[in-house]
Amino acid sequence: MRMKYLTIGLFVPLLLTACAGGNPIASLKTSHVHGLAVDRNDSNRVYIATHDGLLAVQNDTDLLRVGSSRDDFMGFSPHPTNPNILFSSGHPKGGGNIGFQQSNDKGETWKKISNGNPAGPADFHAMMAHPANPNHMYGWYKLRVHRSLDGGKTWEILQKQPPEVLSFAGDPTNANIVYIGTIGGLLMSTDKGESWEKTTDVIGYDVIFDVETEPTGSLLLAMRDRGIVRATIKNDRATLEDLGKLPSDDIPQHLALDTKNAEILYAFGKSLALYKSADGGKTWQKVL
Repeated sequence: MRMKYLTIGLFVPLLLTACAGGNPIASLKTSHVHGLAVDRNDSNRVYIATHDGLLAVQNDTDLLRVGSSRDDFMGFSPHPTNPNILFSSGHPKGGGNIGFQQSNDKGETWKKISNGNPAGPADFHAMMAHPANPNHMYGWYKLRVHRSLDGGKTWEILQKQPPEVLSFAGDPTNANIVYIGTIGGLLMSTDKGESWEKTTDVIGYDVIFDVETEPTGSLLLAMRDRGIVRATIKNDRATLEDLGKLPSDDIPQHLALDTKNAEILYAFGKSLALYKSADGGKTWQKVL
């Protein structure tokens, strides 16, 4: 496994050296972050999909570069049960669109599966492998929800489109149920994205940047104004519970859950900082 390590100090600028060529690669402070995921097989490892390839934080201290790709992973999703498999989309370093690709070795190498779009390679800005059926994939490209029911080999553009999608989530026990976070709403589909309905009217003009599914079926929301919020769904309606906010009211833009320990959460903020909670989202500490 070819990686470069960097121990992170509180006041030391973060720099990474590329695996090839020795050129310095900017840290999280100078690279856009597009997604987070806790390794399902190693709770001490958190994947960070960035504008400059895939990174990982090990033991909350070491920042690692994963593999040799420097592509812009705008869309990123882990396989819901197999810790070796990751999915991504976005832009190649040289320009254009990636389409839909898969890694079978935890991000060390990638293989294109399909274009992800009937008209040419897609650049999914949000994507998900459904937790109840990982062959069901969803992606957001050119203001349209795309769906694959065969593991990403073929894709279709759904007919009824929701507002702009910022994130996808799925019910862990029902492959028909899909959630999306949008500007002003948490939407739900009970028919694999064929139609969408609001789950609550109390969000107003707030923004849901990320939605993550808990093992219980409840949802964790990363919201611009309210911070970290739990949504409990009953009869297709959501009850919201404010959990906590990031330090200095930083705005959470990405969330990741540790499937082995429901109390452990990670969040990436607008200030380009990574945070960790050990009490289910009530309090947060800066990791880097």
